Amino acid sequence: MNKYAAITVSRQMGSGGTYIGYQVAKALGFSYVDRQILRRAASLLNRDEVSLEEYEEKSSGLIQNLLRTFLLGTPETAYIPKERPIYDKDLFLLESKIINEIVDKHNAVIMGRCGFCLLKDRPKTVHLFIYAPRDYRTERIMKADSTADPREAQARIDESDRRRTKFIRDMVGTEWTDARNYHLCVDSSTVGLSESVQMVIGFVKKALG
Repeated sequence: MNKYAAITVSRQMGSGGTYIGYQVAKALGFSYVDRQILRRAASLLNRDEVSLEEYEEKSSGLIQNLLRTFLLGTPETAYIPKERPIYDKDLFLLESKIINEIVDKHNAVIMGRCGFCLLKDRPKTVHLFIYAPRDYRTERIMKADSTADPREAQARIDESDRRRTKFIRDMVGTEWTDARNYHLCVDSSTVGLSESVQMVIGFVKKALG
């Protein structure tokens, strides 16, 4: 029986999902887990965090499992040569293991990284999808980055959507925007970010009992 609860948050770029996830974690006293996953993976791989980031949530179609030694062993005993190349599937499998280790020890909000699929059958887990219309997301990106050109913001959003769609389809064979993957889908543009946070908190409390 699982002692700890988990909330996974999938979000479209510019939807405010990161803000919502952080505020929900803060309000419920959960650990907010995002870059810590990449940081832990970089440490285990003896790689620089920034250089490893380029492989996160990106799919090149390479599916060689170079981390089999680690996945079948323990973090303490696994050895991964520094010169060994890293592939998208490798990093995904490693981060999946890290995510499961985290939720076995903490109440946590897990941001992205296919959490909705990795923890699909785990009790005491709520899966959220935060989305918004393209125009709303474009406006938020422009404000956040002081970008004057809406075409640039839209291009970034489109690329992010395309990349995440391909990555999740390649890694787990599902469509990340399919509402059936989640317990609650929130259009953050309809009520605003603060109200979205309160809505999610209320839903999670009822769902987790």
